[in-house]
Amino acid sequence: MVAKVRIGFIGAGGVAQSRHLPALAKIPEAELGPVWTRTPAKAQYAVEQYGFSSASATWQEVAESPDVDAVIVATPPVLHRDATVAALTAGKHVLCQARMGLNLSHAQDMLAASRKHNLVTALYPPLPGLKGDRTMLRLLHEEGFVGDIREVHVTGMMSTPESDAYAWQTDPAVTGVNAMTLGMWVEILNRWVGPATRLAAIGRTHRTKRTDVAGDRVDAEVPDSIAIVADLECRATASYHFSSVASSVPAQTISIYGSKGALVYNLFGGEIVGATDGAANLGPIFIPEAEIRTQDTDSQWIRAILEGTPVSPDFEEGMRYMEFSEAVALSLKSGDMVSLPPPSRMEAWGNYLS
Repeated sequence: MVAKVRIGFIGAGGVAQSRHLPALAKIPEAELGPVWTRTPAKAQYAVEQYGFSSASATWQEVAESPDVDAVIVATPPVLHRDATVAALTAGKHVLCQARMGLNLSHAQDMLAASRKHNLVTALYPPLPGLKGDRTMLRLLHEEGFVGDIREVHVTGMMSTPESDAYAWQTDPAVTGVNAMTLGMWVEILNRWVGPATRLAAIGRTHRTKRTDVAGDRVDAEVPDSIAIVADLECRATASYHFSSVASSVPAQTISIYGSKGALVYNLFGGEIVGATDGAANLGPIFIPEAEIRTQDTDSQWIRAILEGTPVSPDFEEGMRYMEFSEAVALSLKSGDMVSLPPPSRMEAWGNYLS
């Protein structure tokens, strides 16, 4: 008889429906339990459409249910800390969507609860970095393709529509210190080139109004364009530019330059180009099929629960990218260079904790 992991969902929006649920449907050991969403009608729809056991009236019911072994937290960041800590305290394993929490303090609370209760915890990874992840790690750290890493340049240009699906990302009460895809890309970079030790940031809000949950137009507080310079622990210099209002052709690349060569990763297509030994032009680099990393976090998490195998990214990795995100917010607020890890003082954009 196949052992089952009974899974409750706190939130069941777009990512849950397009990624988690199709993945879990292919895992014999996964069994859907109760689901909660902010809108009761949507929870009932999820029961009828996907086979959840029931629709819960509150998220706490899911976290504390005796019929649940594990919980997927699939809400915006505002609820990540409270739902995760409650589920862990109730003895449930947790898979939480990115971004980890509203701020560094929330991430620290989540990590502390994970350590205290010794349960399996994981974060949903940024999908664009997966395909070439293992190949980049091999080239950089096993083969020394670029030599000593000296320069890292990150470009995150996109145009995010002003729609209900993205509205929470511009609400500081819901998104916290997270801005655009910044933290998720840093999670990738921390693996490839290591963490930053200090940074300075400038930012601008081009869309000065946003639509709140009541449908009213209010002042926007979350930047939609941020430029960052940083020193890395590996002694390289890094620059990052993220925008959600760059129209026309999107560009999302990670470029790594070293003493021997260069590598450029295209996050949209998952392609790698590189050059070494003074070559004038970058050429394509083959990603072996055996190295292609797919989005298998749900199955990794289930295996970790049943067999004790590793799962990545975990809460340790998440807290490291939340340190970076909070340092960016602090630098934007103060205008100063900020060392990492930063003091955990930000609640949301422009709002210091006392």
